[in-house]
Formats: sequence, structure tokens, C-alpha cells
Amino acid sequence: MGDVMQYKVVLLKKQFSQTVQLYPHIVESLYTNPNNQFDIQQLELLFEPLGDSKEKLLNLLHQREDYTYFHGIHQIINSITGDKMMIKMNEYDLDVKENDENHIIFDMMCSFSQNFYMIKA
Repeated sequence: MGDVMQYKVVLLKKQFSQTVQLYPHIVESLYTNPNNQFDIQQLELLFEPLGDSKEKLLNLLHQREDYTYFHGIHQIINSITGDKMMIKMNEYDLDVKENDENHIIFDMMCSFSQNFYMIKA
């Protein structure tokens, strides 16, 4: 098993996606955990809540035999390789921990929209 990588998956608003193509590292600079009213307004202006996309991801996860859920943590443990994926779902992001060789959850989310972006922790 490789090293564990932690990252966030966020959904950019369509009008912000062109800016990100020009300045790819701007997302890491602008995405923060909201601690005040300014941070909350910035999130609402630039990022979409994950509502429908979370539901689609949950539908895919629930179809897997190796999926479990406990106290807000969604987890998949590959019985062959022992690799773990842990996902915490928030309103504007997914906190993901998984093997650094894979980005399975990010790839799944990108199948729903091209406006998903990965922020490495």
C-alpha cells in the first residue's frame, strides 16, 4: 500500500472556471474553511454546494460491497489490496483520504461535471 494522500474536491461555478484555466492555483488560494462572513460570501460567490453531486456519489458508493459508513465518514476498503478511501462530505467540499497512486473519488466526481477541482491538502 502506498502513502495516503489527502485532498478536497470542490465544484467551481461555471463563470469562475475560465479564470481557473488561466490561473490554475487560484482555487487553493481562494478556498478556505469559512470562519467569518467574508469567507462564507467568498465560498458562495465562487463555489457551488455539492448537493446533487453528493447524492450521485452516494448512489455509486452504496452499490459497492466494500462500502461502510460510520459517524460521518464514508469508507471503502479494498479487500484485495487493503487500500482505504475515506470521505467526509461537507456542503461545499469533500474531504478525501486515499492511496496517493489513485484519485478514484475525484475521478468519479469529474464524471458528473467538468467544473470539479482538486485541492491537495
